[in-house]
Parts: sequence; structure tokens; C-alpha cells
Amino acid sequence: MKKELSRSEFLRQMALLSGGVGLGISGIPGQAYATIPAGVLTSVPEGNVVVIIQLVGGNDGLNTVIPAENDQYFAKRPDIAIKKENALALKNGMYLHPSMSGIKSLYDQGNVAIVQSVGYANPNRSHFRATDIWNTGSDANVVWEEGWAARFLAEKYPTYPIGMPSQPMAIQLGSVESLLFQSDIGRFGTVFEDPNLFYQLVSGTLADDEIPPATLAGDELAFLKQVSATSIQYSTVIRDGALRGKNSVTYPTTNLGKQLGIVAKLISGGLETPVYLCTIGGFDTHANQLTQHSNLWKQISDAVAIFQKDLKNQNKGKQVTLMTFSEFGRRVNQNGTAGTDHGTAAPLFVIGDTVRGGLIGDNPNLVNLDANGDIKANFDYRQVYSTVLSDHLGLSTTSTAGIFKKSFDRLPIFLKSPLMAEPGVKVVLLDPAPNPAAGQVRIQFAVFESMQVDLALFDMQGQKIGSIFAGKLETGTFTQSYDIAQFPNGSYLLSLATSTGARITKRLIIVN
Repeated sequence: MKKELSRSEFLRQMALLSGGVGLGISGIPGQAYATIPAGVLTSVPEGNVVVIIQLVGGNDGLNTVIPAENDQYFAKRPDIAIKKENALALKNGMYLHPSMSGIKSLYDQGNVAIVQSVGYANPNRSHFRATDIWNTGSDANVVWEEGWAARFLAEKYPTYPIGMPSQPMAIQLGSVESLLFQSDIGRFGTVFEDPNLFYQLVSGTLADDEIPPATLAGDELAFLKQVSATSIQYSTVIRDGALRGKNSVTYPTTNLGKQLGIVAKLISGGLETPVYLCTIGGFDTHANQLTQHSNLWKQISDAVAIFQKDLKNQNKGKQVTLMTFSEFGRRVNQNGTAGTDHGTAAPLFVIGDTVRGGLIGDNPNLVNLDANGDIKANFDYRQVYSTVLSDHLGLSTTSTAGIFKKSFDRLPIFLKSPLMAEPGVKVVLLDPAPNPAAGQVRIQFAVFESMQVDLALFDMQGQKIGSIFAGKLETGTFTQSYDIAQFPNGSYLLSLATSTGARITKRLIIVN
């Protein structure tokens, strides 16, 4: 989903708006333009934040969330498998890496959702291409040049870059800007390693007030000037937020610990930035994996546990959700150098006070593998992204589908997700929408364990007149659009029957 505004058009509009002074950015009252169009956001409270941790190199999912009661796991990994007596027990035969005691404590509190076997169709094993896929939200065979977070931010800040919000739209802790925040109309992210150093580097710098020529090179120059002007505008905001903010706990001195400490301080200091990106490298564990992988997850686990404690101490816990991703998992079989090579699906963590804790999806199947001998994905990675966008950041279902150019069924990750099970409930069916309906009706339902589902339309005499969906489903939320133009006006019954013995019926009125 590209916004149709070329760099030359951006330059022209900025010149018109500013009278040709310094790209116009410093003279525009940012708050006047930080508006949200009606219908884009749902009822999720404004001000929620997602913090993304990128695990660079391809995390070995099988030694992170471990099937330590599966004989195939030990047969395929005789030298690097982790025994269950050394691991941290979860449920259903799954265990956490022994270095992850901090995350295990959060899991026991119900604050960690582990989505098992996340990937996509026809997975790519190149670090660079796979990272681009995860950052843009594309299919494996499609190349996009805009990050999925940038497309979300374009929805949230629709007047950018003509109107600059008063607060940074996204912040990345690091030195090289991620594709995640890049778009055709400019960058949405501000990148730095230390807020005070960042301020010192750009303080006193003025945006160039000369309008570039109307050439291809001039368009590129205008783009670079916009990047520069954005950094200048937000440097003071970031520095002031860091000075106002605080940390209520002492963070680990690791690089990730420092990154998360800065994020917590900026949130505490009142920044309204909705998306942060932190990174930790070293996951390309082709050799001698055990020690390296253990050290990496200890760094992550310790830093995340302290981060969550800091947020809770400062009453920010319900506002912030943390999510991990890596460009791929590793192979099921160990290699000849006590490591693992590039693989496919792997678990993904979503952590926070508003998360519905637990394992989501079936355990990885180590027998029924894909054609390359790798783990098959339970869930498309964009299901997780769509769930975070809709249920935490408040983007409407329509806008979320627009970001990925298709609709992805959401997962039961958050406590207040639209489809969430009460204790003991295994399936939920919402009322059809709209109702009464003409032409088409949308039906949404959720299952909370693997089961066979039969969704059908009946007349009021109990005769089945239309099959909507029949098949096996894993845990998740699902939406079906159904053509009802063929049926006469009147009252009907939607029925959802499952292999668990449950049957739910909803009334539907057709008014074609």
C-alpha cells in the first residue's frame, strides 16, 4: 500500500506551504497536523506503544521453546538438544531455554504469549531477503520497498510529510535505519543510540533553506533534506523526554539492556511515540551453538524482565507491548559443527500486562516436515502483526488489511481481543455483521484449540441450505465473508459445529 506522493510532489507542496523557507518543517505547528482520520482507529486507548526486538541472524526456535519430551528432537540433535530436567517447564511438553528465567517468571504471571511455529509460505533462507520480508510484510515472491510499520504510521499520521507531528513517530535504537520505518515519502523513524548525544550532534544545525532543482537529483536532495530536518525537529523533543523520564530499576549493562532502559525512560518522560525498535545480533549460530545461544537469551530475558518491572513500577505496564521477531528459525537437524543452519518457522514472543499468556498453536511437528525437511508454519507472521496493530495499537480491521493488501486472521494474544475465551470455553462465534444483511455478510469466530469446524447456513426449519466453511483449524480468530444475495429475504440460522461437540447458533436476517 503506497501513498501516492512522489518526492518531487512533496518538494512542491512543501514549497507552497512554507513560502520556500527551509522545507517549511520548522515553521509548521506540528500538533495541528497530527490528526487521525475517522474510522482508522478502533476503541483501543490512544497512547499504546509497541516495542519490537529484532533477533538478528535467525533464532533457533527449537532450542528456545523446546519440545523436550519429543524423542525426534533428541534424535535429530544429539549434541545440542537441551534435556527437560535442565529446561524451564511450560505446558504440553514444551519448555523454555534454561537461560530464560526472567521471561519464565513473566510467563508464570500470565504476561507472555508464545506463538508457535510462525513463518510464511515458500520461506526464504537469505538473511537479507528474509529480513526484508519480515520488515515489509510481503509474500516471499513479492518485493516491497516500504516497511509495514511505516504504512501503519502513514495511516496514523495522514498529513505527513506536509505536516509534521509534534512527537517522533517511531524511534530506533541503533545506527543504521531499518526498512521497517522507510516509505516512498520519507522516513518515519528517528535513529540514535543515546538521546543526549543525538541532541548534541544536531543541536544548532539549521535546515538548508534552498529549494533543490526540479531534477531527479534534486528530488533525491529534497528527500535527504527532509531526513535532516526531521532529525533536527525531534532532537529537542527526545532529549527533553529523556531528561524528564526515569528508570525505577537498574538495567543490565548489555547493549539490549541499555536500549530498553532508554525506551522506558522516554515513555516515562511523556513521549507519545507509538513504535520503538531495538536489536540484538549474533543469532547466526552455524557452529558451537550451545554457549552462544544461551548467552544471547540470558541477555534478552534479563533485559526484558527488568523492562517489564520498570514499566509496572511507573504504571506504564498496560500501555506497552513488547514483540520479538527474527528473519527465520534454524534447521531441525544439527549440522556437523555443533550448530544449526538456516531454517524456517520459529516461535515469536508477545509480552506485556495486557497479553493473554500461554502457548498459542500446536507444538512443532518434527516428523511432518516440508519438502526441505524444515518445520511447517502454524501461523503466518502477518497474523501476529495484524493482531498487534488491531488489538493493541487500535487500527481498524479494514486499515490493517490495507497495510498487508490482504486480510489475515487475528490470534488470541490480548486479554481484550474481540474474540477471547472465558475459562473452559473452546469456541466463540460473534453475531454476523451487518445484521440485517444484504448481498454479503461477515462472520467472525475463534477456536482455542485444534478442532474440526463446520460453519453453515440453515433455514428456520433446520434445513442446511449453504456450507460456509468446513475443515480443521488451529488456534486463532477467523473471518468468513459469505454471499447471501441468492437467498430470499427472511430469517435464517448460522450454525458453528465442532469436533469437540460444541454447537453455536446465531440468527441472521437477510434483506436483499
